[in-house]
Amino acid sequence: MKNILILLFVFMTINAANAQSRKQKAKEKAKTAISSDYTSDDTFPDTLTKFNGIIKYRMTSDDPSEKDSMFIIFGENQMRFNMFMPGYKENEVFENSMIADFKDSVFYILDVRKKTYSIEKLGSRNAGIEFTLSNFKKTGQILQIPCKEYSGEMKTKEGDIYQVSTLVSNKHSYMNARDYSFMNIQPAVMGYKIVLAYKSKSANNENTMIMAYKIEPGETSSYFDLSEYKQK
Repeated sequence: MKNILILLFVFMTINAANAQSRKQKAKEKAKTAISSDYTSDDTFPDTLTKFNGIIKYRMTSDDPSEKDSMFIIFGENQMRFNMFMPGYKENEVFENSMIADFKDSVFYILDVRKKTYSIEKLGSRNAGIEFTLSNFKKTGQILQIPCKEYSGEMKTKEGDIYQVSTLVSNKHSYMNARDYSFMNIQPAVMGYKIVLAYKSKSANNENTMIMAYKIEPGETSSYFDLSEYKQK
């Protein structure tokens, strides 16, 4: 399996592990509360940096042959995630599309070829994954945009630990979600700010990087129009 799929697809079919003890859960929650600076009380939506539009990301790993990409479409109350992966034939591309609806708290899984969709409860995928991220006054840049760097760990319900870091834009805000991680494993919004880069390193030293390469502000309502789709 391609390394890039470790973060975005393996968890889609993962079996539930035995529940952790209440004491251990309490420790993890306390640790998260202490370490996650982006959830501090002074976090609030910034209307001056409100962003609607499309941000395009490259998805890379230790294998230079992998050429996956992702588009995140930011709407008023929804975010759409389009993932593109090369197929087995020349010029063949597979597309996976999902919509997070924050108004109705649902998650749409689209079949763009058959024009159908299924619905799940928002946040139900990979429940139990926890992030412990802190800002140690580090900064970085993506596309010459100043970003705060957060780093720490992602822990799965099965106990697997990934070293992770994010670069969060100072100039792009999403107003309708304070914190949101795509399928609970890829931070997309932190403290109302949009994540422009995400890096993960597994215990086996396998690296995954998701980084923005193009930002396109604009109207996006058509990307959330499902009038031509039918529910499965």
